[in-house]
Amino acid sequence: MKNNNPLNLRRTGWIWQGLSPRQTDPEAYQFRNPVYGYRAAFVFIRMKVWRGRKNTLHRLLTEWMPGADGPDRQLYTARVCALTGMVPKQILDPLDANQMIPLVCTISRIENNERPNMFDVVAAWRIYMG
Repeated sequence: MKNNNPLNLRRTGWIWQGLSPRQTDPEAYQFRNPVYGYRAAFVFIRMKVWRGRKNTLHRLLTEWMPGADGPDRQLYTARVCALTGMVPKQILDPLDANQMIPLVCTISRIENNERPNMFDVVAAWRIYMG
């Protein structure tokens, strides 16, 4: 996984926990290890759901996905739904491990074209939940 950044979170000036001391990628954040990258993914989704009112899977994915340079939003959403068993109008609960872990794993799998390491994902969830 490039930059230990499972969702390819773009640089916005946000200071994430676990960032690598050197940020050499001009577009995406670089994390010290995958656990901190997955933790950032959970926090990112929580911020979008709670602050950005992106409380459904469709709203989250269409707001988060890149514009014209990115993949087709409808196809991307359909793929996430197929792999998670969720529906586009699924109400998201950022504190529900049964929902968030499969969602983050699925997006990571699509973004990185590889299956996530579940040990890293579960470790990140534990840090995220404090």
